[in-house]
Amino acid sequence: MKRLCGATIVVATAMALLASFAAAQAAPSVRAPADVRFQYDPPEISEAGDHVTWHWTVVNSGIGAAHKVVLTHTVTPQVPITHVTGPCTTDEARAVVRCTWEQLGAGQRTDGTIDADLPEGLSGSVRIKGRVVFQESPSGTSAAE
Repeated sequence: MKRLCGATIVVATAMALLASFAAAQAAPSVRAPADVRFQYDPPEISEAGDHVTWHWTVVNSGIGAAHKVVLTHTVTPQVPITHVTGPCTTDEARAVVRCTWEQLGAGQRTDGTIDADLPEGLSGSVRIKGRVVFQESPSGTSAAE
């Protein structure tokens, strides 16, 4: 009889743990007021191998607006940036492209491209790296890499 009571306690404890686990999974996920992220598509390289285009997308998947959003792209090694789209500017001396938005609303998505020439005799790979910073509100700041 003692064995049965012990088994009953184990089963009851396991059932309580499973119930709390199921309740935790069923709880709605909490989204940040602003959650700005970006991604790059695979680069498009010309047939001649002398030009590359990067397509990027930035999205605010949070439930609130993001303010003073800045997406900075850095290309290494430095190659001539020939064209950028979106609200972007180029600092050719450092092969940096900076895109800015005063605000990205909840769920807002935007995209653009960066084009660069690949000099003859370039060896190795050309890489792009990005970083996004933003403010959730005028007093709070958040960042993602």
